[in-house]
Amino acid sequence: MVKVKTIFCFLVIFPLLLSVYSELSAASDAGKGMNAPPVEELVSEALEKSPLINAARSKFAASRELILPASSLPDPELEFSLEENVHSLSSPGFNKGEMTLKQAFPFPGKRAVREKTAGAESEMAFAGLVDVERRITKDVRTYYANLYALDSEAAALDVAKELITMLEATAAMRYSAGEGEQEAQIKAQIEASRLLERMNDIAAERAGIVAGLNRLLGRLVVHPVGKVTALPPVFLKHGDPENLEAIALANSPAVLIQKHAVKAAGYRLESAGLDFRPDFFAGVGMGFDNNYDPMALASFGITIPAWQKTKQKPLQRAAGYQLEAARNDLAEAETGVINELAGLIAKWDRDQEQISRYRDAIIPQTSEALSSARASYMAGRADFSVVIEDYNLMLDAKTQLARRESDRFITWAEVDALVARFPSEQK
Repeated sequence: MVKVKTIFCFLVIFPLLLSVYSELSAASDAGKGMNAPPVEELVSEALEKSPLINAARSKFAASRELILPASSLPDPELEFSLEENVHSLSSPGFNKGEMTLKQAFPFPGKRAVREKTAGAESEMAFAGLVDVERRITKDVRTYYANLYALDSEAAALDVAKELITMLEATAAMRYSAGEGEQEAQIKAQIEASRLLERMNDIAAERAGIVAGLNRLLGRLVVHPVGKVTALPPVFLKHGDPENLEAIALANSPAVLIQKHAVKAAGYRLESAGLDFRPDFFAGVGMGFDNNYDPMALASFGITIPAWQKTKQKPLQRAAGYQLEAARNDLAEAETGVINELAGLIAKWDRDQEQISRYRDAIIPQTSEALSSARASYMAGRADFSVVIEDYNLMLDAKTQLARRESDRFITWAEVDALVARFPSEQK
């Protein structure tokens, strides 16, 4: 009689288990509670409010203001002098007084090259601003993708928790009916504890990611981010790797920074060569002699680069070394971009292949294995440990699929940071 009642309970519980499993899976796909805004909405917020980006914008604005002063003439000098004919300390005699306005004039070409240097440095600052914007954008997308992986795993764990609870109840019922071992119930309880452990780890890890995201967004207070239930579709067209490399070299902020650095270093070398040339100065003024008769004054002079061996020549050699260093930095930046892009393409291809493998093979196979193990356990042909093992395989498959999707999105974000069209300089 007991055995008949037990079988009847199995027939009732397991269809219910399958029904609840299907409903919970659908619910997990739709997400629970507040959902996070679209990732590009968070990117727009970061571009507007990030302190790092605002600091880079201020540096660029400052560099723009330095272009005009670089080519300006030195400030003029107004000089007043009084000459005395000292016959005695007690009664000096007035001789004459003068007031002169003087202006220095750099050697032709010096002002122009200084303006070009400041312009190149401003272009570096603008490329640096774009670089910061790209890095913030990439980091926001990376945080978002990581949240998606964690939230997908948390949703799968919620389903698993309900399954384990039902399996534990079934094992307890079989044990009480004398048709099973207590080991099955204990294993179910252990698995439930492990689920809680992982859920706590996910909560802590998620809190850290949300804190990092809020920092990028410039939020001064703790701001919750809803569940990320899906990632936007992304595509990477790389049928012609050489063409993609050319696009990256033309648009990568890191490369453009170094290109402008080479340009600025070249102008500094040119400026160091012009420092061998003398500067000029001229002055005009008026004065009065001791009879208070007015006098017109004019003066002209040049600077003499007399210490070339210890001043101009070392500075010129230093500028040459700086230009060589800038060219090597540019070559390293270009090499780095090409190799980074090659690695990202390889990762993209791997993620695409693995995602297809999980969707088309691993997940259907693990689901089928779990269903078969449940049926065998219900019929008394399989041990409970087989059900737990197959359940773990299915849970791991769903978790790994979400992580592969997250990795693919991060890879796309990194490629986009290299190849996105470089904006024109803002005025």
